[in-house]
Amino acid sequence: MVSRPLRLLHSAMVLSIKAYQRLFLDLRVWGRENIPAGPKIYITNHITAFDSFWVLPVFPELVHIVIGPGYHQRVTARLLDAYEQINAMPAHRHLVVPRAVEFLRRGEAVYLAPEGDLQPLFQLGRFYPGVARIYRQARVPIVPIALVAPKRGMREYPRQATVIEGRVYRMVRVMRGPFCINIGAPCRPEPPEGSESEQDEHVLSELRAQMTRLIEEVRLSRFWLE
Repeated sequence: MVSRPLRLLHSAMVLSIKAYQRLFLDLRVWGRENIPAGPKIYITNHITAFDSFWVLPVFPELVHIVIGPGYHQRVTARLLDAYEQINAMPAHRHLVVPRAVEFLRRGEAVYLAPEGDLQPLFQLGRFYPGVARIYRQARVPIVPIALVAPKRGMREYPRQATVIEGRVYRMVRVMRGPFCINIGAPCRPEPPEGSESEQDEHVLSELRAQMTRLIEEVRLSRFWLE
């Protein structure tokens, strides 16, 4: 059960994000009615370093976010731990799946970006198997969410990039202008008989198909962005 102090901290953060969005973002959200009650896994594509901030107010509950580079700084890591987020830094990656499953079995929600790193607009990168492993153990609905923003609103800050074990995590932000959030219907992929890796691949393939459809829906029929 989420503690009262944590709920209050979460509510204060969400209110501050909403205030910024009203002032500076042209926020477009579709599909709020698709979010089911109870424990669930939210997944999004990953287009900016601030994706989790902009999508957070859409969730009707406190969520536990799987975070990598944000844990690189000691002070930030303490704050994230206070909010009960999930550390995905290299030394902690083996704990991501059991930690996420623990929260889900408590009746709470988990949010992650299966690509693990920023991708070009309208393109999906490789989906890491963590989300499939979490799903196979918890068997709760997965809610796919497509994030779309115009290239003209994106700004990259090379000096703020984070390097972890030789891998560079870019800092790209959208702080003003349009930002689109398209929430799809919850899905429950049924893994076929076979090895765990084959089952993971089946789940990931279905999630990629759902995410591709949601992204194209925004691009072609909901809001044209260049």
